[in-house]
Amino acid sequence: MRKLFLSLIMLCSIFGLTQAQKSKPIAYPSEKAWLLTNKPQTFLLGFNIGAEYVISKKLSWHTEATNHLHIITSKSTALSTSLKWHFLGNFGKSLYFQPKLFSGFFYDKTLIHDKPYFAGLGLSLGGMHPISKNKRWFLFYEVGFKAPVFFGNRPNSSSPYFFIKVFEAIEFLYFSSASPLDCSIGISFCL
Repeated sequence: MRKLFLSLIMLCSIFGLTQAQKSKPIAYPSEKAWLLTNKPQTFLLGFNIGAEYVISKKLSWHTEATNHLHIITSKSTALSTSLKWHFLGNFGKSLYFQPKLFSGFFYDKTLIHDKPYFAGLGLSLGGMHPISKNKRWFLFYEVGFKAPVFFGNRPNSSSPYFFIKVFEAIEFLYFSSASPLDCSIGISFCL
């Protein structure tokens, strides 16, 4: 119940931040704009919702919340923020470089030595392309690496069994919000 309540609070706060902005017609991509983003591949694990603010044709700021509550054994919540530099093309149809800051926590089981919290830095390369004629819907894809640092203490939250440890390691590398591999595909909608 606590997990669901925390998830709903995070979802509502991010949605509220994006809705609090005054909406106006956008002369894509020259004016500043807000985008609502999502990574559909996370629906099996939980939710992912983000907001992106277009600063200029070459620069945008992105923040997102990810919550992995289903299927995987190490349920977690993470927040991240990044700055996207659109070095090839302009915002909306470009390749970009993205330095990222992230932090989060595991609810019950932890992956690394009973340490429930993590934070770190990441670097990604990505691309963004419009997928609608009115240039309000975009497809983005990213490939990168993150360097998480684990801290805190929650005794006896890791499993002592070898096979479960192997499964958790695979889960950590590919599905965890603290995963060092940062590969994703997402959809954005321009508000």
